[in-house]
Amino acid sequence: MPKSKVFSHVFDEETLRNVNKLRGDGYIGDLLGPIGTGKESYVFYSRDFHKKEVAVKLHRHNIYSFKKIPSYIRLRGRKSGGFIHQINDWARFEYYFLSKAYKLGINSPEPIRCYENIIVMGFIGENGVPSKPAIKDSDFDAEHWYSTIIKFIIDMAKNGFIHGDLSPYNILNWNKEPYLIDFSQALKLSPLTKDFLIRDIQNINKWFLSLRFGRIESVDTILGNIGLENDS
Repeated sequence: MPKSKVFSHVFDEETLRNVNKLRGDGYIGDLLGPIGTGKESYVFYSRDFHKKEVAVKLHRHNIYSFKKIPSYIRLRGRKSGGFIHQINDWARFEYYFLSKAYKLGINSPEPIRCYENIIVMGFIGENGVPSKPAIKDSDFDAEHWYSTIIKFIIDMAKNGFIHGDLSPYNILNWNKEPYLIDFSQALKLSPLTKDFLIRDIQNINKWFLSLRFGRIESVDTILGNIGLENDS
């Protein structure tokens, strides 16, 4: 996408103010990229005041077509306010769940700062080159990865939350280890959200079956390890 198009898609007046605030506070420098794009956000590469590599995720204020946001905010126990308020809440919740995962020792970007619609986090890569999504880089030990990812799912669930959108597109291959990214659809685990947990498990099992890795665990077994039953 041409730079002018990226600019118009991402940098509304309020977002520019937020970027300048983080730049002035030393959390980021110039934004390079984007190095990642999605339906609700763009991710840029930068370096902070100490030259540390960081990833800067900007949640767009002009994504009126992304109709899931209000329903997810309600599932998170918050009232859905004006659209910009929704987007800022969306970013704060992502940062909250990313922080929980990182503190549990789950391979994920280091949470550094959340300000309005912007998340600053550790860069998964080196010298400006981001690590590849696992769907594009299958150079890993499938047995180790499967057990590690399932452990991540179980650890998160036992600590009361789920990724909510887990797939090989949201797992990076960094030094042949899986790193979970994009916690924007993460949720507290409850009877209302257990189907999202089951979907995460099914997505991972389907992926590893496609890799011809046959030693997967059933959804019921994984739920049992969490202390849950499959009601479906």
